[in-house]
Amino acid sequence: MQVSDSDSYPRLASANTALVLLFCTYVLSFVDRQILALMVGPIREAFRISDFQFSLLHGAGFAIMYAVAGLPLGRLADKFSRVRIISGSVLFWSVATCLCGFAKNVPQLLATRMTVGIGEAGFAPAAYSIISDSYNSRRLGYAMAFLKSGVYVGSAAALMLGGVLMDYYTSLGPIRWPIIGVVHPWQTTFITVGLPGLALALMVWLLEEPSRKGIAEISSGSTGVSLALVLKFLWRRKRTYLSLFVGSSMLAMAAYGSSAWYPEFFIRTYGVSRAEAGSSFGALLFFGGMLGIMLGPWVAGLIAKRHTDYYLRTILYATITATAPAIVAPLAGSKTATLMLLFPAIVSGSVYLGIMAASFQPITPNQMRGFTTASYIFLTNIIGLTAGTSVMAAFTDFIYRDDAKLHYSIASANAVFYPLAIVLFSYGLKGYRSSMTEAGNWKID
Repeated sequence: MQVSDSDSYPRLASANTALVLLFCTYVLSFVDRQILALMVGPIREAFRISDFQFSLLHGAGFAIMYAVAGLPLGRLADKFSRVRIISGSVLFWSVATCLCGFAKNVPQLLATRMTVGIGEAGFAPAAYSIISDSYNSRRLGYAMAFLKSGVYVGSAAALMLGGVLMDYYTSLGPIRWPIIGVVHPWQTTFITVGLPGLALALMVWLLEEPSRKGIAEISSGSTGVSLALVLKFLWRRKRTYLSLFVGSSMLAMAAYGSSAWYPEFFIRTYGVSRAEAGSSFGALLFFGGMLGIMLGPWVAGLIAKRHTDYYLRTILYATITATAPAIVAPLAGSKTATLMLLFPAIVSGSVYLGIMAASFQPITPNQMRGFTTASYIFLTNIIGLTAGTSVMAAFTDFIYRDDAKLHYSIASANAVFYPLAIVLFSYGLKGYRSSMTEAGNWKID
C-alpha cells in the first residue's frame, strides 16, 4: 500500500487567506447556534416552558440533526468539491437562522433549529480536510487551532453581541411587519444574526480547492474507498478513535453545558442584567478560549520531543488541570470569585479543541478524513451538545428541583464529565502511539 501526494501544498499566502475565511465562517456558525443562550428568559416566557424543555430546543433540537446529517455530508466531502459543500452549507444554515425569527410556537422553533443543524453539519468535515491539504505537518496544528478558536470567538460573540441586540430590540419593543405580523425582540435578534451568512456563502464559493494529499492506494491499486472499508479501518483501531472521540465528548458536554447555562446562572444567582451576564462570560470565553486553543499546539510541540503520542498526552494533561476549577467555580459564592476560577478552567479545558481536530488527521487516510471527522462530530454532538445542555437542566429540574440551584447543577455535571474524560484519554495513549507509528503505511484491504 502506498500513499500519494498529487502535488505540493498551496502558497502560504493562499492557504492563510482560505484559513481566515473558513475561520470567519466557523465564527458565524457558532454565533448562529449559541445565540439561543441569551434567550432563555424570553423564550420560556413566550412559550411557557421549563429549563429542561428549553434545553431540548438549545441542545437536542440542533445537535441531533447536526450530528446525523454530518455523516452523509462528511462522506460527500471525501468525494466532491469541499468548497462547494461549505458554501452551500453556509447559505442553508443562514436562511434557517433567519427563519427561527419567524417561529410562532415551540414546534416551529424546534423545526428551524433542526434545519440550522443540518446546514452547519456540512462545514467541519470539508473544512478540516481542506486545511489538512493546505498545510504541512509543522504548520497543521497551528492552522487547525486557529480554525477551532472560532468556537470561542463565535460563542463569545453570540453572548456579547446577543446581549447588546436583545437589549436594543427590547428597548424598541415588538415590531409589526407587513404580512408577517408582530415580531418580538428575540425573533428580530435571530433575523439579524442570520443575514451576514448570505454574503459569506458567496465569498466561500470563490475559494480555490486545494489538491488532496495523503491518498491511500488499496492493494488492488485503486484509491476508491467504500464505506464498509472505512468502518473496518476505524473499528480495527477503535482504542485510538473511541478514546479520542468519546473522551472529547465528555469535554464537549462540560463546554456546551456551561456555555448554555452560565449566562442564566449569573442572572439567577448574582442578579446581573442579561447584557452584563453575556459580556462577562462572553469575554472570559473569548480570552480564555483563545489562549487555551493556541497554547495546545505549542505545548504539544514541547511534548513531541519525548513522546509520539504528544497530541493525546497534551489533551490528557490539560484535562487534569481543568478539573478542579471547573467543579469549584459555580460554587464560589461571588461573581468575581466565579470568574477568577472560570478563567483557568476555560484555558485548560479549551486546549483539546484545536489539537483534537489535528490529532486524527495524520493517522487517517485522506479518503476517510471527511467521514472520520463527521463521526467525531456525531459523537461529540450527540453526547456533548445534546446531553450536555440537558444533563445540567435535568439536575436543576429533577434532582435539585429549584431554579435557584443552577450552580449545583453545573458543579455536579462537571464532577462527572471531567474525570470520565481523564480515564478515556489515559486508556487511549497506547492505541494512539500505534496509530502514529502506522501513519502513512496503512494496511487497507
